[in-house]
Amino acid sequence: MKQKWKKILSKNKKVMYEGFVVDGKPSGTGTSYYENGNKCQEGVFDEKGLVQGREYYKNGNLRFEGVYTPNKGYGPNYPTFGTCYDEDGNEIFYGELTIEKTGMGFPKIVKPEEYGSITPKGRPDFSKGDWVKEHEGPQGIHYVKAKGGERIELIEFLEKNGFKCEDSDITTKESTISSKFPVKIDFKRMEYGHIHTTTSSAAAEASRKTMPVDEFMFIFECEFDLVIM
Repeated sequence: MKQKWKKILSKNKKVMYEGFVVDGKPSGTGTSYYENGNKCQEGVFDEKGLVQGREYYKNGNLRFEGVYTPNKGYGPNYPTFGTCYDEDGNEIFYGELTIEKTGMGFPKIVKPEEYGSITPKGRPDFSKGDWVKEHEGPQGIHYVKAKGGERIELIEFLEKNGFKCEDSDITTKESTISSKFPVKIDFKRMEYGHIHTTTSSAAAEASRKTMPVDEFMFIFECEFDLVIM
């Protein structure tokens, strides 16, 4: 199946993972999160966790940076080679970690001992399917900051993919192209337009739904089967 950029939500509707997904499971570049919103892991994932990247403590400090071994048996992927840190951010080990399989094959870190549990409390376990559902992409209205030629290309891109100008008394395709304010994109109505005032522009920025055009193109081309310009 084709990779798509998704958000995976926990049972209480918090974001557990944001990144590339295949068949409802992490696959590719992404970031997972603790319940408190701090990063848990970031890098390249498969359905059992990181393959390469970084893992963090719940307090936000780096825990491990390096390479993981994909686990074909019971349990998650486990760190193989890299740098380990304590909860205060101090480096405690660098090199190849010593792994021991216990019980049904669940991996345990023997060296360094300070590493602790391979699955710290609060780390998302994607092998169990602890999420409710995938977040189905952008909803409602988003705002994209674009200037000049990239603004024209953005509008052409939207129209190729079924969006139409809202075409109100004060909003036309021409005014959207010439406006200095962000382009307003309504995914429910499949319409685009533009913000009209500085106050509205500031409110859009505060809503956290404002983004540069390159970010919009990257995320939403992955989210939908959009036409590539």
